[in-house]
Amino acid sequence: MKLLFIFIALLFTSLYAENYEMGRGLTLSEKLHVGGYISTDYESSNDKKQFRLDDVAVLVYGRVLPELSYLVEWEATPFYQKNYTTEAEEYNPRFYYERAYVDYAYSEMFNFRGGKQITPIGYWNLEPINVLRDTSSDPLYSYEMFPKFLTGLDIYGYLNESASVKYHLFGQKNNNLDDSTLNIQADQFFAISLEHEITSEFSYGGSIGNFVTKDKKHTNFIQLDGKYDAYPFVFQAEAAYNDNEDTLLDEKNYKTAGYAQALYHINMKHALIGRYEYFHDSSDSRTNNIGVLGYSYRPIYPVSLKGELQYNSDERLNKFIISFSVLF
Repeated sequence: MKLLFIFIALLFTSLYAENYEMGRGLTLSEKLHVGGYISTDYESSNDKKQFRLDDVAVLVYGRVLPELSYLVEWEATPFYQKNYTTEAEEYNPRFYYERAYVDYAYSEMFNFRGGKQITPIGYWNLEPINVLRDTSSDPLYSYEMFPKFLTGLDIYGYLNESASVKYHLFGQKNNNLDDSTLNIQADQFFAISLEHEITSEFSYGGSIGNFVTKDKKHTNFIQLDGKYDAYPFVFQAEAAYNDNEDTLLDEKNYKTAGYAQALYHINMKHALIGRYEYFHDSSDSRTNNIGVLGYSYRPIYPVSLKGELQYNSDERLNKFIISFSVLF
């Protein structure tokens, strides 16, 4: 609850603080910045009509030395939700560690990040905050194929002097700092990721790795991605394949998932989005084909209002989502 009071105090005091900048938080010194974000959404489907105050988060970050910086993020999710179909309400004020890491910038070619951090794979996974994403929902690819976070070490930098090829070599062989809401609870995770920026508008890359979950499922995965970004158009696509072996049940299964998304900026504030998703899981012979039509409105960049229609090959999963999010 203390973090909630800090968040509320930040919200109100920042409105009158001279050293506050929307989206970057309150600057107390070079070593200490305090910010946060909230995200709400309303979902309507055949099964339910639900409102959520999904994310309430506090961010603390700064630069201790020219080469040493840190970030800590506490988040409560879903902070509050109400199902209007069943009239059930749920309140979850517990804040957990979403991220907590230190960065050491040694050179252009070698940098080190240690702690709980975003898994540096692809494009979608690098934007965990709702307000920064183009749609209210996440594609199935983004949380079914590999752990979204790791608690370990990432060595990263550029492979060449032209800074066109970036690499991440990361690993974990320990418990997570906080696995309360992790999509995949893995205590062993090793992978390498490469991204080649051909021009300022076009890049592509991929990742390959292995992780072991707490229930002893061994999974190998490979991932590919590409992005074209030239205003007013943005096109990006990602795909992944993984095979997992359950050593306890002596079973082998695989998953295939991917998405392709196009965005058109009507102007700097309004955008239209279209996305196609594919997902297949051999363990239950489940296949989903999903189409998403969305609209995004940003009066200013740290404030986002989004709406979308989802059409699923399983018609029971069709839904409408509208969300509002702010980065303070």
